[in-house]
Formats: sequence, structure tokens, C-alpha cells
Amino acid sequence: DNTVEKNELQFSSPVIVSVYALTDTGRVRKNNEDSFLVVDTTNQVADALGQIRRQPLTNTGFVLMVSDGMGGAAAGEIASALAVQTVRQEVNFTTPPDKSRFRKRLEESLQKANQVITLQGKNHPEMYGLGTTATIAGILQADVCIGQVGDSRAYLLRSGTIEQLTRDQSLVNQLVEVGSITEEEAETHPRRHVLLQALGNQTNLKVDFTEFTARIDDYLLLCSDGLSGLLQKEEMLELVAKATDVKDACQQLVDAANQKGGFDNITVILAHFEGQE
Repeated sequence: DNTVEKNELQFSSPVIVSVYALTDTGRVRKNNEDSFLVVDTTNQVADALGQIRRQPLTNTGFVLMVSDGMGGAAAGEIASALAVQTVRQEVNFTTPPDKSRFRKRLEESLQKANQVITLQGKNHPEMYGLGTTATIAGILQADVCIGQVGDSRAYLLRSGTIEQLTRDQSLVNQLVEVGSITEEEAETHPRRHVLLQALGNQTNLKVDFTEFTARIDDYLLLCSDGLSGLLQKEEMLELVAKATDVKDACQQLVDAANQKGGFDNITVILAHFEGQE
């Protein structure tokens, strides 16, 4: 596990987090195989949240998720939709969880989604190979827990810097980590889309977790590789810094990816820890 250690400033509840989510088919693909989850809202019926969600951070937790589907015959969009629907059902708390129970539930929800998608593939041979990434952020007051399967990403934007919180579970990232290829070579590697793990094709799913303590004015960015594959993280930081609010920032990020070719579906969720009412 990775833990971001940075002279953390605890804040007393309630802090307001403002969140927006946007998904776009891009300029090349015919279907959008990405899905997102913002607590009780998935993008099954819309391409974005209707408006910015302003959420007090309470002791019952708050969940964000990006899911990037794969597989032929519309299987990718089914896989990503099943992932966010399953997680949405599994992460409801009627009584406030402690931090370890909250994290355990996040992991269990992804394990359940893996089972549901695997079963879908078995029952529908025409969907052979369906699967999906999952990058999930559970926010429990100031504690943020990121769970990772695949190569969608989470970034922390803090005090004019941006840090990638997740490690891509991909073949090329493994090659980068062992020194076989450089990060620059990874960007154009012919097998850069080969994942080591995905929901739907994993008998023994291992969810990687990263945790950090949020500070006032932090931004948490979740995205599919339709964004991170086209924009450098410094470009993301610059666009968020210039934007008027989280909705404007999401739109600018999507527009920038489309201007660079929009080769894949683009999904982004941006959460801003704004401080007290």
C-alpha cells in the first residue's frame, strides 16, 4: 500500500466537497464504453451530472468511480455499467463505518462487481472478453481511500502540484517499472492497452489501495485513459487551475483531449475540497 505523507492538516466536519463528472465518446469511437459513479448517480441516463454536486463530508462516506469497459458487441459498455451499478448497491451505509470497515466495503464492492461481470460473460458467449477497469475513491470525512483495478487513474492536485496516486496495472507500466522501456516509449508502445487486471476476467482480483488525508483546497481527479493517454499531468493541472469551477474544469479537460485527437472515450470526475460552509 502507498500512503501520501505530507504534513497533513485535519479539518473538522462538515467540509463541503464540490464534484462534477463528465463523459464523452471522443472523436473516433462510435460507442461510449466508460461509466462513472458519484455516490448515488451513474451516467446510465446522462453524459454528465446535471449540475455541480455540493456534498458535506460526513461520517457515512462518499464514493466516486470511473470505469472504462472493454470487449466486443457492446460488451464494454455493459461491463462498465454493471461495475458502477454493483458498487453503488454495495457501498450504502446505514450506520457510520470506521475507516477500516469503509475500505473493506470498497474492496468487497469491487470483488462483487468482478463476480457479476464474470457471470455476465459466462452467460452471454457473444460478450466473450468483456471486462472493465475500476478506479474508486472513498471519502470518509478527511480520509480518502483509492482502490485501483486496471489503468484508469486518480490524481491529487495540491498547492500547485499534481501527483498520480494510482499505478497503472498494465503491461507497459510493468515494463517501465523494471526498466525495460522508458515512460516516453510507453506512451506509443503497441501493447500499451494490455491490462494485467480488469473486472470480469480475474479469478483472484487484487485491488491496490492508496490513502491520503485531504486538505482544504485539494482537488481529486479521476479519469479514464481517454484523458490521461492524451494529456500530460502538468497540462491537467494547468487547465484545472485556470477553470472557474469543477464543471468548467471537466469541460476544458475533455475539450483538450478531443483537440488532441479524442481517440478514446474520455471520462473525468473532479472533486474540490472547499472548506466549511
